[in-house]
Amino acid sequence: MSNVAGAHAQARNAGFKKQAASDFQDIRDHLQDIGNSVGDMATHQYERAQDTISDALQETGSVIQRNPLVAVAVGLGLGFLFGLISGGRSKPSSRRA
Repeated sequence: MSNVAGAHAQARNAGFKKQAASDFQDIRDHLQDIGNSVGDMATHQYERAQDTISDALQETGSVIQRNPLVAVAVGLGLGFLFGLISGGRSKPSSRRA
């Protein structure tokens, strides 16, 4: 009878291995599908960001063409503010006599 019990155990073990291999393949396929979906979403978001930046640059260019003096004034003002913020002024040195 021990041969019969051993045969049953081997059959169960072989069935378990076959089921585990099938489950592993299913998990691998699902992970690959998820990876492909994430890649597609990232590509789509990248393209949307490129379109948004391109549109913003075109709009900025047309605003500058319509109002060149205002654009120059804004550029100078922003440069001045940036210079103040970044510490562009040098402090006067103290001299001892």
